[in-house]
Amino acid sequence: MSKIIEVTQKPIIAYDLIKQKSEEVEAKIQSLNIEALEPSEDNLSLIKSTRAELNSEFKTLEEQRKMVKDIVLKDYNIFEEQYKKLIGSKFQDADKTLKTLVDTVTDEILQIKINGIVEYFNKVNNYDFIGFEDLQLKIIKSISDKKLKEEIDTYLSSIKQSLKTIETLQNKERVLAKFQMHKDLSRAISDTNLEVQREEQIKAQNEERERLAKERQQREQEERERVMEEPVHQPAYEPEPEPLVEAIEPEKTFKSSFTVYGTKEQFAMLKQFMQENNIKYEGVAR
Repeated sequence: MSKIIEVTQKPIIAYDLIKQKSEEVEAKIQSLNIEALEPSEDNLSLIKSTRAELNSEFKTLEEQRKMVKDIVLKDYNIFEEQYKKLIGSKFQDADKTLKTLVDTVTDEILQIKINGIVEYFNKVNNYDFIGFEDLQLKIIKSISDKKLKEEIDTYLSSIKQSLKTIETLQNKERVLAKFQMHKDLSRAISDTNLEVQREEQIKAQNEERERLAKERQQREQEERERVMEEPVHQPAYEPEPEPLVEAIEPEKTFKSSFTVYGTKEQFAMLKQFMQENNIKYEGVAR
């Protein structure tokens, strides 16, 4: 291919004096002996002025360097803009189109591969609670179908072994239900054990509350029965002191005999009445 781009005249940059300038700068910096300056308040003004002097000289040289760069790059920048517009963009657009085609074909090939692996899974999977997404297979073109199928077989074999283990457990129905949700045997067993433990604790608490309630009811019943059986105790009669009055002739008393029927409480009330009214009596209630 013939050259379509070439440099017809090389840029000429005159910098013969740069080595001499370098020696002058080095000598000047050494003469300042800046490494020996003591970082003290007395030397602060000297340090600042020395720094300002060196920065000023360096800024002047930097401006010359940037000027040379701008001059040298001016033509190149114009050339680069035209090159990208007329050549580079065309290749880039074509590459994007071709990449899209490559990706389309590659995606189709990968999808065919995925479909084949899914078909194999559906063929060998005997568990309705297991879906293809549970395997979380990383299917890429570089992984062979044989390896992917072996991963499926290994996963389903582990499911089979877990189900056998569940059959030997005490709470197998509960463990199985949890295992079918997250496909993790250790987690299913742990969750079930915690659940059973909580239920047993709640049951024990309820039984204890019922026991205490029955004991309280029994004590209350016994107390009621004891009260009913105890005799009624009447306070001893204490006659009120007679007021100091002039002596009078006592009233004439009479004697009468009769039979009274009543309850124990009624007899107690009758007795209290006669005592309060100073009525003498004989006999015992039967």
